[in-house]
Amino acid sequence: MSVIPTVRQVLALPVLAVGRPRVVGGREHLDRPVRWVHTSEVTDLTGLMQGGELVLSTGLAFVHRPDAMPAYLRMLAELHVSALVIELGLNIPEIPDGVADLADELALPVITLAESTPFVEITEQVHRMIIADRYDELQFARATHEAFTSLNIGRASPTDIVTKASQMLTAPIVLEDLGRHVLAFCAAGAPAATLLDGWRDRSRRHSSPDSAGSADWSMVPVGLGAEQWGRLVLPARTPEARRARMVLERAAQSLQLQRMLEQDRDALLVQALGGLLDDMISGRITDEADALARAGALGMAVSARYIPLVIKVPRGSGTDALAQGAMDRRVLASARQALAGAGLTAIGSIRREGTIALVMTCPYPTAVDGSLAAVCAGLEDRLAGRSGPDGWVAGTAAAQPGLVAAAAGLLEADHVAEVGATMGGAQRLYRSADVRLRGLFALLRNDHRVQAFAETELGRLLDHDARTGEHLMAVLRAYLANGGSKTETARDTGLSRPTLYARLGAIERILGVSLESVESRTSLHAALMVVDTG
Repeated sequence: MSVIPTVRQVLALPVLAVGRPRVVGGREHLDRPVRWVHTSEVTDLTGLMQGGELVLSTGLAFVHRPDAMPAYLRMLAELHVSALVIELGLNIPEIPDGVADLADELALPVITLAESTPFVEITEQVHRMIIADRYDELQFARATHEAFTSLNIGRASPTDIVTKASQMLTAPIVLEDLGRHVLAFCAAGAPAATLLDGWRDRSRRHSSPDSAGSADWSMVPVGLGAEQWGRLVLPARTPEARRARMVLERAAQSLQLQRMLEQDRDALLVQALGGLLDDMISGRITDEADALARAGALGMAVSARYIPLVIKVPRGSGTDALAQGAMDRRVLASARQALAGAGLTAIGSIRREGTIALVMTCPYPTAVDGSLAAVCAGLEDRLAGRSGPDGWVAGTAAAQPGLVAAAAGLLEADHVAEVGATMGGAQRLYRSADVRLRGLFALLRNDHRVQAFAETELGRLLDHDARTGEHLMAVLRAYLANGGSKTETARDTGLSRPTLYARLGAIERILGVSLESVESRTSLHAALMVVDTG
């Protein structure tokens, strides 16, 4: 590969060698790059230089004016000229005293030519080297553009994109997320264990500006602005830093584009799945063959049974609609991953805030319970942690041999999940048998007659507890849960027999009922369910 020449490389050219070049001063800076060659015989080059030029002169401007040379050198240094080459003999026989020391002070290489040298040939040869380098860079840039454009069109995976970047640079490349977890990598022929061993700690050390080795690694962010979600890392020093930066930036653009396309594709897919569920639930689709054809086109497999499943996501305190929407989308994505992990497919969508509805496949009539358990366990794993919702529950209804019938069962599954969300405890999956009478009260909880019934049955006791703090409601709850057994109630509440009898007597006096009556206990238990679902 051609590179931009340095002052040292220019001095080694045969056309300059015939002039017998001698470095007068600034010898420590001969590795400066030469961006262009400029021939000049004037003393003021202000406005003519852009930096990086090699200036050629016969010294005409200094005939009878050797004292002007120090100011001339200072001007060249201020203009960031790479070097000054002066041909001796025709106009000036020798360099004035003090120029060598001044050149060292200004870090400006000053070279003399003892023999006449054709400046035109020097200019042509150096410019040919520079243009060859520019052409080589343009070719590499074009090849980089074409490579990643092809990957974009082909919807390449992150691993494909990272591998292509690694191949172009002949170096290992790692795609990491913001937590330094490796998302994709290509080790470029080295052992993967060597590349990835202790990766998170090594990445943090090298990305710190204070780290001694931070300059050895090349990194570019992946993502737009505040939406940055990862980094592409070349974990080694490279002599081609400019090329490495170009490839990493193009790879990062491709990764972001694929992420955006995937998000758009997922959004369209979820929209289509939601439309299919709406059509089946509303009765716009009643033909099983039509429903299966549409579901199959959206990725759902034909199955022996179809199971309705509704997931309820509670809204956290202080959570706004945008945050809740993001959480609902995360739960839907996690449910799809859990289904895939269990080898199942489904159609599903967000029905409304906090409600995700799915109709999932089941390969065998006898595998319904196992399929539901596998999906709920997978969902639990994926939603665990501080960023997951607390208290999510799922409701289901009877599995059906037909897709349309299973979609109709989503209404029952929704009701079961809604009731299950009010029951508390560690249970995640609820069936109709789990909610029963409590489910009926959940449906009727907004009916003023049901509310009046609960208030008539328990209102006086609730008022008493509020005034006195005696917690008689807790005693009544335990007594009803134990079917009127005083022995079991004493054990569960930790109360002595005399104390328990006294408190049960107080409850009877406050409510004006007999707790020995089965009908009274049934009525009170029903009222307690209404209070719990309210």
